[in-house]
Amino acid sequence: MSEINGERLLADLRTLAAIGGLPDGGVDRLAWSEHDLAGRRWFAERMSEAGIEARVDAALNIFGHLPGTVGPWVLTGSHLDSVPNGGRLDGAYGAVAALEVLRTLAESGDPLAEQLEIVGFADEEGVRFESGLIGSLALVGELDIERLRDGLDWQGVPIRQVLAGAGRDLDRLLEAQQHRDSIKAFLELHIEQGPRMEADGIDLAVVAGIVGVHRQRIEIQGTQNHAGTTPFRLRHDAGRAAARAAAELRDLVQGVDAEAVANIGSMGFHPGGVNVIPGRAQFTLEVRHLDEPVIGEAVWAFATRLERICAEEGCRVVVELLSSVPPAPMNETVVAALEQVCRELGRRPAKLSSGAGHDAAVLSRHVPSGMLFVPSVGGLSHSPRETTSDEHLVLGARALLRGVRAIAARIK
Repeated sequence: MSEINGERLLADLRTLAAIGGLPDGGVDRLAWSEHDLAGRRWFAERMSEAGIEARVDAALNIFGHLPGTVGPWVLTGSHLDSVPNGGRLDGAYGAVAALEVLRTLAESGDPLAEQLEIVGFADEEGVRFESGLIGSLALVGELDIERLRDGLDWQGVPIRQVLAGAGRDLDRLLEAQQHRDSIKAFLELHIEQGPRMEADGIDLAVVAGIVGVHRQRIEIQGTQNHAGTTPFRLRHDAGRAAARAAAELRDLVQGVDAEAVANIGSMGFHPGGVNVIPGRAQFTLEVRHLDEPVIGEAVWAFATRLERICAEEGCRVVVELLSSVPPAPMNETVVAALEQVCRELGRRPAKLSSGAGHDAAVLSRHVPSGMLFVPSVGGLSHSPRETTSDEHLVLGARALLRGVRAIAARIK
């Protein structure tokens, strides 16, 4: 059987990490940025050097397959963008490993190469527009163009302008779906981004399902006033209302389900003066769980408590839905095939859920899909300290090669 070149895989990961690399070891390849575009050019160049035909679609996804092949293909890969000051492996590992797998198969003349396509998805992280998975959503025709049409990015730049700067037209993003019927299955390799595998001594894990992710932007409206002349009892302080709600989030969500998680990742007060009572507070809310009813109950519990707090503070609340990605179970046939791959590599099959969202969640609604995890050292991700041992990185790529072979044999 063909075998991947571990040293080449690791060298490519180091090279890609230098694009947008930071002095502290982190990576800044924010979606649609110059560094993101440079990373995609590098990915295309590496394909071309290996005799792989590269193509960039209307949504900035980059695909590669052997010239002359027409599909339908087993697709494998991940995303190439990062969070600000993120880690070098999140997304990038799965894309580079996919490249190494197809390159290995092509070099050895393996017929499986003709059944395989690789991908580097665009804007999976969702930082720029507060709504992620844009590349994969466009690919399957689910992207909500209207929500983006008049929107601004996180720094107030019109989304249409951001896309134009990356050579893409907002009104043409959904042209990416023309490729959907050329895909018969999808497999994504990723670092775990959590501590479970390392804690339990698991080298390789099969993902059983991906949590749903619900995101809101919440604005609390109070009364802006002088902080020195207005007694506490006569204030309508939007900042205090927001802070009270944030402090209670953990207990509220854990009261719904111990496995549910939530986050308030950004919060701002307006106008922001040291001696001004905030007239407006704005923050984001994110809730995640494997079961959609649990997500709904957690969101409802927080909303109910927030309304009560605002009533007590003399404020009002306005909620805007940013995105709602439903939970995504992985295909049973694919999961079984990947469990067998683990056995072939001498590893005990372990099944985990994914607490992070992935492009595989989107693809799973349209084609048989699966995921493989390798451990994250210390459970760290979205951090300059994000890392995985070289041994596990190579093991994951070896499993990916066997995984696409097993899926190609089972999914016709």
